Amino acid sequence: MSFKFVLVLISVVGLAACSGTAGYLAPPADERLVPEITTEGTKFFILQRDYLRPDQGRGAASMDRTRGRDDDLLMGERYIEQRLTLIMERTAYCREGFFELYREQTLNSFSVRGECREDATEADRERFSSGPIPL
Repeated sequence: MSFKFVLVLISVVGLAACSGTAGYLAPPADERLVPEITTEGTKFFILQRDYLRPDQGRGAASMDRTRGRDDDLLMGERYIEQRLTLIMERTAYCREGFFELYREQTLNSFSVRGECREDATEADRERFSSGPIPL
């Protein structure tokens, strides 16, 4: 009897854990990867997301009515590590992985600055010297 109880408890906890994130959708944004390669060969990057927001010229009363939506934006970057990993795989900018240096978020944008775990090759310098990569 207790084995069935444990099995049911594990199932319920598993379903509850999965259901909390199923409906999440990141806020719409213009997104780009900004590569930076130093003369020594260190590869840095910034993932920049500029939120696509309605008119910014709202009054105080209007801000109170939409405060919930603004708070959602502050919590809007839940899966950034997975997103960065996917971007690095797709662009091949950080082939051996990366680590995050810092994050910055405002109501208008979100950015992550990081460093690749490998030095730049000559091919990297040629391929990533043209500026930001739209995503």
